[in-house]
Amino acid sequence: MKVAVTGRPGIGKTTLCMKVFKAVGDAEGFVTLEVRERGRRIGFKLHDLKSGEELWLARVGEGYPKVGKYVVFVDSIERFSERMKYYKGVVIIDEVGPMELKSKSFINSMYELIESPNDLLVTVHYKSRHPLVERIKRDFKLYVIDERNRDDVAEEIIKVFKK
Repeated sequence: MKVAVTGRPGIGKTTLCMKVFKAVGDAEGFVTLEVRERGRRIGFKLHDLKSGEELWLARVGEGYPKVGKYVVFVDSIERFSERMKYYKGVVIIDEVGPMELKSKSFINSMYELIESPNDLLVTVHYKSRHPLVERIKRDFKLYVIDERNRDDVAEEIIKVFKK
């Protein structure tokens, strides 16, 4: 089963992924966590669901490449994307968005995962028009979540992956 979730920023896509991970038990992948300092968002970290390892994805500052006010750490994305080819079973990728798409190896690893027999739960940036995101939106079971349906969608995805 290949499932994609989208929705506006802050709506609960990462929380949904964590609920699925905890309920399914034997899943692999990563989530993107917001990093705050004194109440202000300063960046994002990639968090490996199995090992707990965290690496900076992006941080407010100067440098290249940038997405908005954030400098993207492509080397961190590439380190995580190298693992993607070894994932088995239920795989959770949060998120396929503008920051992650700065890495060609991430894009290639995502295409390999799409072609694999693995069950996938992927979050996608709701405004992205990148060819990879367009393919996911077209070929996966796509849920658009909001405050009213996010808990029900999480339960539905859990039931599908537990079968």
